[in-house]
Amino acid sequence: MREAYIGVDVGTLSARAGVFDSAGRLIASARRPIAIWREPGEIVEQSSGDIWRAATAAVREAVEASGVAPEAVRGMGFDSTCSLVALDRNARPLSVSPNDAPERDVIVWMDHRAIDDAERINAGGHEALRYVGGRISPEMHAPKLIWLARHRPETIAKAGHFFDLTDFLSFRATGSFVRSSCPATCKFGYLAHEKRWPDEFFDQTGLGFLKGDHYARIGAKMAPPGAPLGRGLTAEAAATMALLQGAPVGAGLIDAHAGAAGTLGARAGDMPADPRRRLALILGTSSSCMALSDEPRFVDGVWGPHFGALTPGQWLIDGGQSAFGGAIDHLLRLHPAFAEFSERAGPLALQALEKDIVARAGGLSQAALIAEGLHVLPDFIGSRSPTADPGARGGVIGMDLREDAASLQELYVATLCGLAYGLAEIVRKLERSGYEFDSIVVSGGAARSALVRQIIADACGKTVESPETPEPVLLGSAMVGAVAAGAQTMVSAMSSMSRIAPGAAAPAGGAIAAFHARKRRAFEMLRQTEREIRELNRKSRWPQVVIFDCDGVLVDSEVLALGVTRRRLGEAGLRLTDEETRERFLGMRLDSVVRRIEAELGAPLPTAFPEDLSREILATFARELKGVEGVRQAVAGLSARVCVASSSAPERLRLALRVAGYENLFAPNIFSAAEVAEGKPSPDLFLYAARAMGAGPKDCLVIEDSVAGVSAARAAGMTVFGFVGASHFSQASEGADLTAAGAELIFDDMTRLPDLIAARAARAEAAGLD
Repeated sequence: MREAYIGVDVGTLSARAGVFDSAGRLIASARRPIAIWREPGEIVEQSSGDIWRAATAAVREAVEASGVAPEAVRGMGFDSTCSLVALDRNARPLSVSPNDAPERDVIVWMDHRAIDDAERINAGGHEALRYVGGRISPEMHAPKLIWLARHRPETIAKAGHFFDLTDFLSFRATGSFVRSSCPATCKFGYLAHEKRWPDEFFDQTGLGFLKGDHYARIGAKMAPPGAPLGRGLTAEAAATMALLQGAPVGAGLIDAHAGAAGTLGARAGDMPADPRRRLALILGTSSSCMALSDEPRFVDGVWGPHFGALTPGQWLIDGGQSAFGGAIDHLLRLHPAFAEFSERAGPLALQALEKDIVARAGGLSQAALIAEGLHVLPDFIGSRSPTADPGARGGVIGMDLREDAASLQELYVATLCGLAYGLAEIVRKLERSGYEFDSIVVSGGAARSALVRQIIADACGKTVESPETPEPVLLGSAMVGAVAAGAQTMVSAMSSMSRIAPGAAAPAGGAIAAFHARKRRAFEMLRQTEREIRELNRKSRWPQVVIFDCDGVLVDSEVLALGVTRRRLGEAGLRLTDEETRERFLGMRLDSVVRRIEAELGAPLPTAFPEDLSREILATFARELKGVEGVRQAVAGLSARVCVASSSAPERLRLALRVAGYENLFAPNIFSAAEVAEGKPSPDLFLYAARAMGAGPKDCLVIEDSVAGVSAARAAGMTVFGFVGASHFSQASEGADLTAAGAELIFDDMTRLPDLIAARAARAEAAGLD
């Protein structure tokens, strides 16, 4: 009885299963569609229940088609897109949807709802960002979790588990909560080389709530790829898939990483390969370029290095494009001739289109020439590598009004060229960082195309090889099963279970290389022009950043803090009324308060006075503090980025926001006057906050409730709105002092802020102001 291993791959639109023999030969495979929901705001969601049903049905069908007996299946592995699954404490789905759809518990990898949250994280310059190429992507889990904390705090409160989709599949199969170090390291930020979660990063970004119970919600225990989980398949999972209970299941891989496993170590004939001298290129809805090294190499704009994410003791780096197959599909659907051509050619429309192109051009390399005057920038959902720019967008230049088949062919080829030039940028950057590639090994749906492989070879100047197996991603997951069964190590499986197919695509060189060099230059010009247009648009939007004071603006704290201060001052010999206390000390940093008190007393305060005052204020906040009403609605209604800049000390500032439930609205962009030399009314704090947010003073709007704060913002060259809705103001007319200090307008209802900003921007535009 021959041994068999099962690989399960969950992509963006379908779940697939493959049955392989011990030599890595595919015996049978099956596919099931999965549902996907798209909403405005770049929201893309799925259902974990639907995904699990599709995956198990695909496994059952593949096993039946293979003729392999259930007892011959020695192990299985899962891979998937890096999507985020939310479950409650009883492992039931938790909605992640803004419209509260109960079955939608998966934020799909391509969902970009958290793009602003990613930018807030990037503004912090955290050490952990070194391991994601210097800038975190909204496709990763930290920004998505911060978005949930801001917009769906009830989901965070009820959550018992946040899984990467790969780990969710393994959990459903085995009941084990152990996480694979592959998605944990690459998508959650786990520091595998130190065997720990980045506590300081989570604290600074507002993700401290994940630390409870030793990070049980995201993974208290880690396992390397292929390590056996639990006791293998549970009885329920085995019955669903028509397999045996207890069959080993290995810690899984991200789908692109499974493709790397299925290709990097592939043997060429009898010759073993050095995976470190190959670049794995996985082509799906997006693309990934993966390379291994024995030491960490940090490359700006490229994810990683990730320790042990694929092979033990080695570092994996991951570049790629957010849209590859997705970009091709999108552009072809836009062409008027494609619908008719597709209907006529049927399910093999793309192959038919390529056949016509090659016949027209007279060869694979010559095919690129038909798109000489047509140029495509394929960054339709942002640029992932080598420039991490999620705000980038695609474009086409050189189109005419033709709607015929020839025009469709040229658009397809131009799209392939644009995608290939993006890949060439990644290859060049990796090689400048010390990698040496003998070849590129491609896998994924688009990699089956000889035209795709040749254009990539010509554009990158590298030999492009293909694995012998038609399903390298499924094979990578089957390798996980072989490791779990104890039949292989990951390194041995990559070599013994995969082989290179004959017929590599070699770069043509000569005139073809010169043609691609010219066209690549046009591609670079198009990308630079797109950036300049976005910058022009950005400069025309006001404000880019809204800077909120905290006390008296976000939290109704001033009456509490000033009350404690007045009482403590009376004990120290300085007796003031509530009004006098407010006039003297509202909006000031504690050390400034102390200096002013000592000047009025003509004598120093007791040494313990500042510490005692601060401690009593914190204790009072913990018991009595309330948030200002309307803050959450105001922030949700703003298109600008937001931050907090407060005179309070960091401990008091964080406590106030946490007690009010507003910390995750602003984290990690929470700035304290303790971070600058002089507090308000000096402009230092507001200028510091603007620099951290990457905005100029004139592009910032400050929301303040104190004369000191308004004066500081005006000194910084910023526009100020005065807020008088907290309880230390008895009526809006009391904002006259704020107006005199330079506030442009006074308001007392925080929910009105987005409308006030829109009205001010409209007036400025009508007047021709910047």
